[in-house]
Amino acid sequence: MRYLSRWLVLLTLVLASVTANASWDEARNTVEQASAKMMKVLEDEALKAPEKSEQLISEIEAILNPVVDFDYVSKRVMGKYYNRVDDKQQQIFSSVFKDTMVRTYAKSLTGFDIVRYEVAPEGQPSPEADKQVVSVNIFSAKGEQYTLVYYMLKEDSGWKLVNVLVDGINLRLNFKNQFSDMVSRTNGNVAQVIADWKAAVAGNDSNSKDS
Repeated sequence: MRYLSRWLVLLTLVLASVTANASWDEARNTVEQASAKMMKVLEDEALKAPEKSEQLISEIEAILNPVVDFDYVSKRVMGKYYNRVDDKQQQIFSSVFKDTMVRTYAKSLTGFDIVRYEVAPEGQPSPEADKQVVSVNIFSAKGEQYTLVYYMLKEDSGWKLVNVLVDGINLRLNFKNQFSDMVSRTNGNVAQVIADWKAAVAGNDSNSKDS
């Protein structure tokens, strides 16, 4: 009976490992497909001109839309302040934050001047099959290497990106700290912070079109 129990425990661990590996492979495939599409956009010389910046951002947004859960990310950026506003305000912030995240990500990638990329091998196995981490190494024209770390979550509609580290910088945490700081400076007025964030994004859009 003791040997049977040990065998069952071992079998459970093996099956859990197989499930985790399969989950990582699925998450990896999602990242790989999005990265390949992103690379084609970044290689398009016609989109590198300053006057094409809005078109470039639009192309990148089209790639990110199916694989990023912007509502999930924006909720965590708002953190404890999320439930202090109504559904309409939550959706407004989700929309403007999406634009912020897309532009920040696009600016980071174009700044690296990427010439190629490679998906890194799986690291430490995730203890939760529906949460996986996929790292991508990118290489610049100058021979420099950077790392993008994608935090992926399995949802009903497939694997979604819910956070990213850009060469060690945690984008979601940075935005969360920024949001929290703005709330502090407005004496807890979350609705005002959302309005200010929206205005800032609109101002950036206007400046981009004028340049």
